[in-house]
Amino acid sequence: MQCNIPLPVVQTILGHSTPNLTSSYVSFSAEEIQQVSRLFMERESSHKTSARNSFFGKVQNIQQGDIQTRVEIVTLSGQTVTTVITNDSLERLGLHGGRLITAEVKAPWIILQRGDEEPECSAENRFNGVIERKAHGKINTEYTIHTQGGTDLCAIVSTTHAERLGFQIGDRVWAMFNSSSVVLRVD
Repeated sequence: MQCNIPLPVVQTILGHSTPNLTSSYVSFSAEEIQQVSRLFMERESSHKTSARNSFFGKVQNIQQGDIQTRVEIVTLSGQTVTTVITNDSLERLGLHGGRLITAEVKAPWIILQRGDEEPECSAENRFNGVIERKAHGKINTEYTIHTQGGTDLCAIVSTTHAERLGFQIGDRVWAMFNSSSVVLRVD
């Protein structure tokens, strides 16, 4: 496995019935874990997508309903992202607890609100952070928010509303989005 042989191949070679049993024989140093994380994140960032916001993590919780399923993902920094997908998508993606996955959110779907206190609202996903960059355009204004968990989020707001809100670099804001705005991607 440390030579990039896929886990299912190692599992078959060793005659194990589950990948969990196979992976229990492998141990990684803290340095190796950092290296693998960095390489994986570099690979993830090379994927081409129109979504500006990506969260890489693992499936933490799955709550299946009659038509849709609620999926919670925990990121490398410990942040939780919640999404709702159809039961068909759950099956097609092969999701289960512990599965590595990428959640993507388009920048226009991010809502910004000023303040230190967590807002009471219907958005399931709320991240507190500081505006680090602002690109003011004729039609839209783009903000980059550095969250407390270390993730940078991009939000697009109409310039009319941006002027009314008056957000500036250094302002503390909440970046929020609904669970229905999250698209899941597996490799």
